[in-house]
Order: sequence, then structure tokens, then C-alpha cells
Amino acid sequence: MLLERESRGRRGHPGRWKVPRWGCLLLSLCFVTLVTISPASADEKGQPAGTAAAAQAGEAQKTQRESGKVAAARPKSRAQSLGAILSRLGLGEGSVVADVGAGRGGDTWVFANLVGKTGTVFSEEIFESNVKAIKKGVEQKGLSQVRVVLGRSDDPCLPADSLDVVYMHYVYHHMAKPRPMLRGIWRCLKPGGHFVVVDRHRGTLRDWVERSRREKKHFWLAETTIVREAREEGFAFVDCPDDCWHEKEPFVVIFQRPKGLKAPGRDPDAFLPLPMERASRLFLPLRGEYERPVFIALGEARQLMEPILRNASGRGLEIVLEEWATQKDERPPLPGNVSFPSVLTEKGDPRLGPEPIDAVFFLDSYHLLFHGKTLLGKIYEGLAPRGCVCVLDREAPKPLSRREASHRRRIRPETVKQEMAEAGFSLWFEGPPPAPDRFLLVFGKGDAGKIRPEDDPFVGGPQIRQSPGQWLHENCWRLRGLETADGRFVSLSERSRQAQPKLVSPASGDKRVLNIPEERLRLFFEKTGDVYALTDYRSSAE
Repeated sequence: MLLERESRGRRGHPGRWKVPRWGCLLLSLCFVTLVTISPASADEKGQPAGTAAAAQAGEAQKTQRESGKVAAARPKSRAQSLGAILSRLGLGEGSVVADVGAGRGGDTWVFANLVGKTGTVFSEEIFESNVKAIKKGVEQKGLSQVRVVLGRSDDPCLPADSLDVVYMHYVYHHMAKPRPMLRGIWRCLKPGGHFVVVDRHRGTLRDWVERSRREKKHFWLAETTIVREAREEGFAFVDCPDDCWHEKEPFVVIFQRPKGLKAPGRDPDAFLPLPMERASRLFLPLRGEYERPVFIALGEARQLMEPILRNASGRGLEIVLEEWATQKDERPPLPGNVSFPSVLTEKGDPRLGPEPIDAVFFLDSYHLLFHGKTLLGKIYEGLAPRGCVCVLDREAPKPLSRREASHRRRIRPETVKQEMAEAGFSLWFEGPPPAPDRFLLVFGKGDAGKIRPEDDPFVGGPQIRQSPGQWLHENCWRLRGLETADGRFVSLSERSRQAQPKLVSPASGDKRVLNIPEERLRLFFEKTGDVYALTDYRSSAE
């Protein structure tokens, strides 16, 4: 017997029942077993959830709606997870939901309970056997709010502009034709509607297989691939609320069809355009040429590769990030007539080889890094002592986790500085942003003061191919000194980084004299042919 009657009780009432210690332990074990086992009926597609699981999800979502937020603790079951997701999106009774790739209807039954008789659930499948099974379940359960849809691998075949949310669980990695399928999902959502994907693995791609092979077999996709494809097809990234899911291994990502976007097919949160001519001059060598430049570049910023390569004596190399690629042989198109080899990172390793590199350009790409520690370590190993790393990227308005920075395509400069410092780099310069949404940082190996002026790539001159005033105005931010035509060097302090050089007197023939007030320095230039040469310098106090 688990219970014993207490011998004492109030008059007219039977004695109370008490539980002995051994009975408490046995009851606790039974309770844990029941909690562990009971949600299983709702946890796998192909095993229809019972009414108890659906009611459990409905009660959980009702509580969350009343509190106005998702509980701090993770949901305990798949059914509760679905309730938490709808609650996070502000959805519930009366909402219109699509369960795309519904299997045999396990999640559909839960959604039906969550939206109630006033809502609608579209249960979509591309296999007729599953469609028949779902229809049978709808009839047995009397779910008039469920509509069963036979879709295609390239189109969910759902009514346009009608859905509050489209949900996929362990389905996206099966999509053999993701681009047209994403456009179909975009069109069926209401403007402002959401697209929720639950899948695995987190991070970058591991199973590099043809998309056509994915439809009928489990080859796990990466969240980086899903985010890239969804953004490029017109979805805005919203959140990765893994706290809404009862299991720790899967990831959850939420996208939205933006209200102002008229058609799918482009990233609704694109980078601002770059003024290419002015932006390119921020990266050109101050003297001489680059020997072996390395590029990690994406988007419009790839156009900067061409002018940089025109100022390089050696052949360039492109590092293609696995955080970006969806196939091992995928490469971004090269601009103009540019042609040079490329290498795909493998868990961050670019396999640079023994030949040293003297300049690395992260052009609108640094934010993507999931394997940054390894990549930056390998770059540090391969970078020449006087080499530099330039980072051009989009600035985040607030601190973001590394994962969220990747998905939002923006990052804080402070995050870049911290990660580069941890990899051994020193911040050398902070440049003028070439566009309002960008920042520009330049790093090097160790103390710049230990580099001899004649070897320092940030000592300018003696010849320049622009007007001296314009050249100084554009480059003072990264100048550590100047070289004269007769081989003398003048050092510039950090005060000159914000300098506004001033013409001392009106231009006289081929000669120019400029003051740098912050340095109390006067510079004398003389034009020969198409170039100006620094012929002399003096203290402006003289």
C-alpha cells in the first residue's frame, strides 16, 4: 500500500491519508516517467497527436497570451513549442496557419486546437499517401478548420496573401527546389506574415550534396544556408528564438514578408550603395603595389576588387566563406575582367599555403563569420610582418550575438576589434565610412612603431597621382608619415588623422604648398608630368 491512514482526525471526518517516504519516491518516479513519455505522440510527424497533447498546447498558449510573453523556461513538449511560437508572433485563435510538409498531420492537429474553430490550418504535403492520411485524420477528429493541400516540390499551392504564418519542421533540408518554393511561400503569406523554420544543424553546412538528392533522404542543411536563401528571395530575418523549442539541438529561425515589398526575389534589407570611385581610393596602396592581396568579399563591395588588383604586382586570391556557399563549387561572380584562384574555407581554414600575403580585404563579409577564430588565426600566420587587414562592413545599431550578427548581416565595430585583438592583431586605423551604414577598420600585426619608415606601407610618397590637397584629405586618416623625393622621412602623429590640410597660397604653376595645422607642418609639392612629388617639408612655425 502506498498510503496509510493517520490515526488522528477531526471529529466527524475520517483520518487524513499520509504517504510514507518510500511511497513518495515511487510516486515521483512514476510522475517523471509519465511526463517524459506522454508528449511523444505529438513529437513526430507521421504519429497523430492525441487530444490531450493538443489541449496541453492550447492551455500553454492561453497562459502565454494572458501573460503577454513566452515563459522563461523552455517548453516541455512539441505541442507546447508550437504554442510558444504562435504566442511569440502574437497569433492564436482565429489565425491562419500553414503546416508545410505536414507529414501525417501531427503538428496540424496541434495548430487546429491553437487557432480554434474561427481559424484555419492548411496542412500541405507533396506525397499523396500523406495527404490521404491527413484527410482521414481530419474526418475522424472532426476538424472543420483544417484544409488539406497537395503541393509540389517547387510550390506549396496555397492561396495568395492569405496566411499569418507558414511553418516547417525538418522539411527545409528536403527542399530540392528551394528558390521557387520560397517565392511561393512569400506570395501566400499576408504582407507582414511570418515564415518559421525548425531544422538542424546550427552554424555552417556539413553535408555538401546536390539539392536534387535531398528530397527523399536526410542530408541536414545549415541555418546559414537557409538564412541566405530566404533573404535573397525576399524575406526579412526576424529572430532565432530557440527558447521557444523543447529540444536543444534543433534551431528555430523566423522570417517575415515585409509589408512594403511588392514582389519576392531580392533582399529587403540590402546594404546601402557604395560610391565606388571614392570608396576604392580608401583601399589603394599609399605607395608601391600590393604583392599578394587576399579578398573575402560579397555583394556590391566585390566591385572594389578590380581597382585594388590594378594596384597589385602579384596575383590575388579569393577566400570563399563556407558561411556563404551552398555548394562546394559555388563562387560569387567576379567583376569585370578579373580572374584569379579561389579557395573554400573548411571549418574556417582557408589553406593559404606557404606564400606570405601582404593585404587582406574583408569587404561586406566579416559579419558572416561562424569560424572566425580559425580563419583569423590562419590569416595571422600567413600575413607578412608589415601586412594589413582591412574590414569594411555594415554597422549594427546595438550589440548582437555572433550568430545574430551573421543572420542580420551587420556587426558592431567593437565586436570586430575584440575578435581581431583576440587573434593577435592590433588596430592601426579607423577610416572614414564610405557609406552611412558602413564602418572601416585597418589592423596589422603588432606594434606599428617597430616598422621601419622605408618598409611601412602607410608612409606615403614620394610621388602621388592626385592633387596634393585632395590626396591628403582622402588619406590623412591612415598616414603614418611621408617620404620626400630625396629619400627623407617625416613622421605624422595621430593628431593628423583628423587633419584638414590647407593650401597656403593660390596654386602657382606646377607647385603646391599645404599646411597641416595639427602637425605644424608645411609640405612642398612639385608636379612633374602626371604626378606630384613631395620635394620638401618645414615647420609651419618657421
